[in-house]
Amino acid sequence: MFCRIPFIVVFAACVSSAVSETLEFNLFAYGKLASSGLQLFYGDGQAYVGGAPSFVKESVNISLVMVEGGDKFVARANTTSPAWPTEPTMYVDLTEGAAISVGFTTDNKTLPDGATSVGFGLYGGWVFHKQDDADIEMKFLATPTNETGIYLVKWNAASTKTRDAIPISLRTQAPVVFGDK
Repeated sequence: MFCRIPFIVVFAACVSSAVSETLEFNLFAYGKLASSGLQLFYGDGQAYVGGAPSFVKESVNISLVMVEGGDKFVARANTTSPAWPTEPTMYVDLTEGAAISVGFTTDNKTLPDGATSVGFGLYGGWVFHKQDDADIEMKFLATPTNETGIYLVKWNAASTKTRDAIPISLRTQAPVVFGDK
């Protein structure tokens, strides 16, 4: 009996610490891109995959953290140098008929009209957005920038096809890299 008590206490401590851990993850874009599995980056308040273009002033390699009941994604720098003082929240614009850039805000009070920073989630590692009583939606697009292999990420509220936008899925699964054999 004496040996079981320490085991139970240690087990309970491990379970409670594992449950309180923050879920931090990187996102990667999959679809008919030049290369699938392109990592998500922050550039001047917008989401890019494949890197941030050279024309942005602030480019940060980010990971995301799920917060506030698991329906908000907050960006954190994947590097400590230089220090990134903000942890912006990701948002999508739900304006009917729109296909607008996925963005980040440091102050939820300054969200663009029609945008929301809540309703995000992960389903088996796939990023989705769910608005109140609506269905789960995965309406991400990648629009080429003027730099090869770098795309601006948009939310396709209109669910329409456009000539230069590529439907993508965002997931937490990193691409498989095969070495030379």
